Amino acid sequence: MKLNCLKPLKLCALSTLVAWGIAMFLPVLAGAEGLMDVFLQAQEKDPLLKGAYYKQLSIQEGRKQAMAKLLPNLSGFGEYTKTSQDIKSSDNTVFGVGSTDFGSTHYGLTLTQPVFRWDSIVGFQQAKMQSMQAEAEYHVARQDLIIRVATLYLEALIAQGQLHFADIEQKAVEKHFELASNRHKMGLIPITDLHDVKARHANIKAKAIEAQNQLDDSLQALQEVTDGEITRLEELKTKIPLASPEPAELNYWVDASIKQNLTLALYHHAVDVARKEVDRQKAWRYPTLDLVGNYSNDNTDGSLFGGGSDVTNTDIGLKLNLPIYQGGEISSRVRQANHQLSYADQELTRQQRAVVRQVRSSFLGVKSALSRIDALEQSVISNKLALEAKQEGFLSGLYTSLAVLDAERDLSFISIDHVRARYDYILNSLKLRQAAGTLNDADLMAIDQWFSK
Repeated sequence: MKLNCLKPLKLCALSTLVAWGIAMFLPVLAGAEGLMDVFLQAQEKDPLLKGAYYKQLSIQEGRKQAMAKLLPNLSGFGEYTKTSQDIKSSDNTVFGVGSTDFGSTHYGLTLTQPVFRWDSIVGFQQAKMQSMQAEAEYHVARQDLIIRVATLYLEALIAQGQLHFADIEQKAVEKHFELASNRHKMGLIPITDLHDVKARHANIKAKAIEAQNQLDDSLQALQEVTDGEITRLEELKTKIPLASPEPAELNYWVDASIKQNLTLALYHHAVDVARKEVDRQKAWRYPTLDLVGNYSNDNTDGSLFGGGSDVTNTDIGLKLNLPIYQGGEISSRVRQANHQLSYADQELTRQQRAVVRQVRSSFLGVKSALSRIDALEQSVISNKLALEAKQEGFLSGLYTSLAVLDAERDLSFISIDHVRARYDYILNSLKLRQAAGTLNDADLMAIDQWFSK
């Protein structure tokens, strides 16, 4: 883009400022990290997502453990005993007299097959629900990562743009100060104009320092989720596809979120798990029935009678256990589980209301951003024209330096707001899909194409 500087006060820096406000921030830097690049790094390194993944694996093991309680249990045992006996005397002729040493072995197997254990059956059903809950939690974490990466990336771009704007505005003020100094020497403006320019220069310098700190913090926030240094970001293209939500009915999106929102699915699973916990605690009142089989062998080389033996026993039977009274513990645990169920129900209700609010906010946010983008784009052009008019007026003595500086500042603010509106459109579009339960990697990949490569 070629910029003409035909008139003294039409500073190249200011023209660049206007062009930047319309064309959106800086040119793309070589080696810049794209939005999708950052997401893929975060997908591998983000502790929250990895934590959700390992939690899912952990809970899946719990399902296997619950299944094990319904399967046969086989255990073995073995014992060896060395006996030394010395019968000094005995009135019983059956017993021998004298010293003997002998060994004894005792070993066997016990097989237990649960026939009816209602607590284990309910526990297995509950474990399946917990596994589904953990899977939903992982998918929620993936959607959350998409939103977090997009938010952090765009916040970093805002900070980068604010710093760029501050630098350009600072150069513009310096040029204006030079021009004002020359006009003051010629007696065309009062000394107060120079003081106004100096004050504005100090203010912009402070703003540039603050913008640099914000940029550093934003890049550090990206590093938290990627575990890698990110110094350069891609810029949003001047023209991006802007469209209202389709369908354009708020109630459609609200209904879709109630049916499909992954966070709501997570809370529904939590209610199901809590309900099964009530059933599991009640199950402790029911009898249990097990099929039990035993095999054992007792082999001894001696005894009190002087002779050894080798005995093998095999038996099979049913073992019934009927709980009668445990001091009120079971009743208390059932009440506790019911309270937990009520809590889970209330959490589901709270989350439903929060999701409806998110849908409304995101839906209206998209529509509002679209209106703001159009209005602010016109405002950027109008503020540019106003700045040029005040620059002309300053030369003819109609406006003071402060009026020109205010116009420069206003153009800077409006340009930033214009950029923010475009970023708000992107974020609210993603959040609307998240609320509706349809957000996935492909949505982020599509938005990634809106950035200059």
